[in-house]
Amino acid sequence: MSSHLTHRPSENRFDDFFRDKVYLALKKNLFNYRFRKWKISKHVPASGRILDIGSGTAPVSPDLKRTVVADVSEEAMRNVECASKAVTSITEMSFAPASFDCVLCSEVLEHIPDDAKAVSELRRVLKPGGVLVVTVPFQKRFWAEDDEYVGHVRRYDSGELEQKLQAAGFHNVKTYKLSGPIERWLTRKSLRTYQKGGATTKLPVSLLRMANTALFLTLILTEAFISWKWTTRILVVAG
Repeated sequence: MSSHLTHRPSENRFDDFFRDKVYLALKKNLFNYRFRKWKISKHVPASGRILDIGSGTAPVSPDLKRTVVADVSEEAMRNVECASKAVTSITEMSFAPASFDCVLCSEVLEHIPDDAKAVSELRRVLKPGGVLVVTVPFQKRFWAEDDEYVGHVRRYDSGELEQKLQAAGFHNVKTYKLSGPIERWLTRKSLRTYQKGGATTKLPVSLLRMANTALFLTLILTEAFISWKWTTRILVVAG
C-alpha cells in the first residue's frame, strides 16, 4: 500500500522527534522501544497480515514484510523504513473492514481524546478471530511531566481499557505487566536530557547504542520482580 505524502505544517509534537537525525539514528536501539517490541512479539501470530497503527518511525511489528505501518504523521511516514505505509488517523482509518489478522497499537491510545472511537476502529479493521495487541501507560498516580510533554491525555487505571475493549466487541481480553519503576525512571531521565538539547550529544551514536543495549538487558532481567502495585505500563491482548 502506498500513500501520497505532502509537506504541510504539523502540530504533532512527535514531528520534532521525527525530524531529529540523531533521534532517528538511535530510535530503534532505545531500551524502552526494544523492550516493548520484544514483549509484543510474543503475541504476534506467525502468519497473516499485520497493521502497526501509530507506528511513528519505529514500528513494533516483528515482521515488516507482512506489515502495513500507519501513522497520522506524514513526517513519520516519510522516514519510516517499510514498503507498505499509510497516513491515517486511528479514529478514522482508511482501511476496509476485516483487513488484518493482527493489529498492533503500541503507546497510541493514551494520546487519543476519543479512545472509545479508536478502539471501535481497531475492532472494525481486525478480522474475526484476529489478534489485537495494545500497550499503554498504567495508573494515573504515576502521571508526571513526561506525560504532558508527549501529549498524553490519560494513563489507564486497572480495568479501564479492558472495559472499553469489551464494549467494542473484543473477547478473551488478557492483561500483562509490561514495565515498572526502572523503565519509568530511565524514560523520564532520557526525556529530560532530550529537552535540554535535543538528541544531540557529544557521545558517538555507537556508544549510545551499546548503553541502550545494556539497559534493555537490565529490563529483561528485572521484569519478573515487578508487582502490579508498581506496574507503570501494561500490555493487553484481545481477539
